[in-house]
Amino acid sequence: MHAAGTTTPRGPHVHRTRHRLTRTAFGALAALALALTGVVGAQAATTTGEPNAQGSAEPEFDGYTGYVGDDELAPPGVLGGDKLHKTEPLGPIGTATRTQQDVAGQAAPAPDRTVPVTLPSEPDTASVDAVAAQLAATGSARVIVTLDGALRSDLGTSPAATAAQAKLTRDAQTHLTSTLAGTGSRLVQQNALLPSAVWTLTSAGLDALLADSRTGSVVLDGTASAELASSTGVIDSDLLNAAGVLGNNFEGGAGQYQVAVIDSGVDNQHNAFTGRIVSQACYVTDSSCLGGTNSSTAVGSADECTHSTDCDHGTHVAGIAAGSFFTGGHEGVARGAGIVAIKVAQDNPTSTRWTAQFSAIDLALSRVIALRGSSLPRIVSVNLSIGTNATFAPGDAACNAVNPTTNALFATLQNAGVAVVVAAGNNGVAGAMSFPGCATNAFAIGATSDSDVPASFTNSSSGMRWWAPGVDIDAPVPTGDNHASKQGTSMAAPHVTGAFALLRECVDGNGNPITKDAAAANLDATGVDVTRSGVTRKRINVLDAATRTVNNNDFASPEVFSGNGPINDFDFTVCSDSETGEPGPFGIDNGVWWQWTPATTGTATISTEDGGGFVTTFDTQLSVFTGSSISGLTLIAFDDDAGTGLRSLVQFPVNAGTPYRIKVEGFGGQNGLLNLHIENGPAPMCFGAAATRVGTSGNDVITGTSGVDVIVAGAGNDLIRGLSGNDRICGDAGDDTVLAGLGNDSVLGGSGADKIRGEGGNDTLVGNPGGGSTDDVGDTIEGGPGNDFLDGWTGDDLLSGGPGDDTLQGADGIDTVTYAVSATAVNVNLVTGVATGQGSDTFIQVENLVGSPLADVLRGNDGINRIVAGAGADNVFGLGGNDRLEGGVGNDTVRGGTGADDVFGGDGNDRLDGNGGPDRLFGDAGNDRLDGGDAVDRCAGGTGIDTGFQCETILGIP
Repeated sequence: MHAAGTTTPRGPHVHRTRHRLTRTAFGALAALALALTGVVGAQAATTTGEPNAQGSAEPEFDGYTGYVGDDELAPPGVLGGDKLHKTEPLGPIGTATRTQQDVAGQAAPAPDRTVPVTLPSEPDTASVDAVAAQLAATGSARVIVTLDGALRSDLGTSPAATAAQAKLTRDAQTHLTSTLAGTGSRLVQQNALLPSAVWTLTSAGLDALLADSRTGSVVLDGTASAELASSTGVIDSDLLNAAGVLGNNFEGGAGQYQVAVIDSGVDNQHNAFTGRIVSQACYVTDSSCLGGTNSSTAVGSADECTHSTDCDHGTHVAGIAAGSFFTGGHEGVARGAGIVAIKVAQDNPTSTRWTAQFSAIDLALSRVIALRGSSLPRIVSVNLSIGTNATFAPGDAACNAVNPTTNALFATLQNAGVAVVVAAGNNGVAGAMSFPGCATNAFAIGATSDSDVPASFTNSSSGMRWWAPGVDIDAPVPTGDNHASKQGTSMAAPHVTGAFALLRECVDGNGNPITKDAAAANLDATGVDVTRSGVTRKRINVLDAATRTVNNNDFASPEVFSGNGPINDFDFTVCSDSETGEPGPFGIDNGVWWQWTPATTGTATISTEDGGGFVTTFDTQLSVFTGSSISGLTLIAFDDDAGTGLRSLVQFPVNAGTPYRIKVEGFGGQNGLLNLHIENGPAPMCFGAAATRVGTSGNDVITGTSGVDVIVAGAGNDLIRGLSGNDRICGDAGDDTVLAGLGNDSVLGGSGADKIRGEGGNDTLVGNPGGGSTDDVGDTIEGGPGNDFLDGWTGDDLLSGGPGDDTLQGADGIDTVTYAVSATAVNVNLVTGVATGQGSDTFIQVENLVGSPLADVLRGNDGINRIVAGAGADNVFGLGGNDRLEGGVGNDTVRGGTGADDVFGGDGNDRLDGNGGPDRLFGDAGNDRLDGGDAVDRCAGGTGIDTGFQCETILGIP
């Protein structure tokens, strides 16, 4: 855990000395004197200072006031050797006092001037229990272990102290390794500075540590972290960045929005700002601008960082507002925005205190106004993480009286559409703020932790506008790719400054970039409520504020259209996002929604093609659904690039009166201007008639009406019920089940293995259309009562005419006609193509037969037939071809023909004749007579007393 106000370098090769921090509070009279003499301080996590004699502004940086020299000793009562630097102009530490508050008695004491850096002296019981539970569950536990008595209290105050600590740490690591030797535990990593290490621990290892009196703590690695490594995740600006909103798209066109940072200067050489410092200026009173002057607007003016601390504060603030990726993987809020860097703090090489005159601040504000009105009209916000140590209650006229010109310049900028964002101050006051945050024309910002708790150091009042993260914020510091963790309202304000750059990139429902006031209203209406001393303000959430501008961002709030069109609707996906449960083939985050209800059943064409004078500017993906809730949607159609120029296009049948949900998103998170084109064309046809009902590409259940229906089911394995009426039904692709119902129906199964039942009426039932190897799946077609026409078409089909005079056409494939459910015996002749018994049926291109349960006469033809007689005393004749003839149950007579036949008697006393050709006869059960006939035949009697004649090979016959 970092003490309040500490600085933790994170970049590579950071040759910086960590110093203990000092903090000074002061009385109300001193604060008032400071305000009246024009002193402003950078809004860091703690406050120091009484006014110096020069009346200058004193930016105090991130919770500390001065680095301590290595040769200095601590005065009595100051922890760890901290003392004010010899050149520190502030004098002794004062007593914390407060000005007026919003709520009487709510003033909180200021945070400690320093926070002791210590380690535990003995393991915490709850932490040990958690480690033991992990060991019991998995057999090992990754833990952080520290040793007691191995930490210097003056760590970081000098190179000598650091070197002494390094030896203590090495000795502690050796001791720890010795303690865990032989326990099966494994060392993961060691802390080079502190007596701490990470181990993969065994149960034996835990026992060894608990038995060691020097063990200070044993905790599960990663169970707690006080540092907020990246605050953009708290306000969700990282998600907006991921959707392509970076602050670099000015009013729908090329170019950046810009944020102005008035501070101690910005390190232009830092990798986080490469190519994005668009303007620089310097206004000081100590001749520290370029060329030894007090003002400069030349390139490099704000980068005059002679000493490592000169640009430290401004670089950190600018990095929060608009820094891009740097080592450590973090980024600022608007990492695509340009930065106007203006230095107002005077150099102070021996301290981290800087001073800035009110006049210098006014010149900087005037510079922003001039740039906004000429060369940089894209400046949308200005950040001032500076302020006086004096605080002022809401409505206190003394606030604006501190420097009336500053508030006037604020008003000018606000009126020009530039958000003026100012830190509230760090006195820890609940009910008052520093100047200029207390000014009536400023957006004052208070600091919260990542858990949305007001920081102890922050000021706040009813005059404050928003909360933002300000505790342990990781951002760039000079030089190269370095970064550090700091805290203060200085760190909170730039979160809001960057937010305005992102929000101004969003557009309203008419496609116009939103204004500064609209962006502020969106921040007011979203975010997280945080209350302090009875005053509630929003902790900003940039993503929620941005998506509030998109009219049809969510499933529940689509743009709604009806009719057949053509419809052309333009929209913007900029600042849209995903919602919980939102579907999407690729899980893209920036979808927008429409709902369209066609007037008639037809074939819809929906695209993101250009139309109506609008042009789609990005690579789109288009999805169409049915369903009334986001959790119950069915995907109907999807396309990525079927349209021109990476645009999307789908065509699919639609039903009159059915609402269709349309979602468009950008491929890979792209966004921009979008034209949605909707047009409903003619309905698909079925048996020459336009469809009145259509299905989807999924597995549909479609039920007709009692009238005349024309149903086109579409792809998928559909269940279709025609009900009564003379219906026309087309199953299309998929394995469909069609129950045509009463009436004279026409059914086309389509490709796939369909099951078609005509039920009542004179029906036309057709299986698979077309031909080819991809269409040879067989159908099952049942006519039902009535004079039906059954056509299997391609594939090996099973046809059953049912009662009535039916025509059964097998067509392509090996087709079978079955009378298995016939209530009467049948006489079937494949030579003549006629069957009687269950009506008078006609056969065309049928190869196989299945008889009824009664005594049938079944005759094949000269082709290859399979004839199955079923129960009853049947007569089966194969004729020509190599047939398979089966008598089934009953005393059957089964005669082959001239081919090589397989003849089966089945159960019963059967007579089997091979006739011509090399036949195989199988008597099966019963007392059978087997007559091989001409050629070389094989006879197998089976069970029973069988008799064989003219059999060259005899099996099972005595």
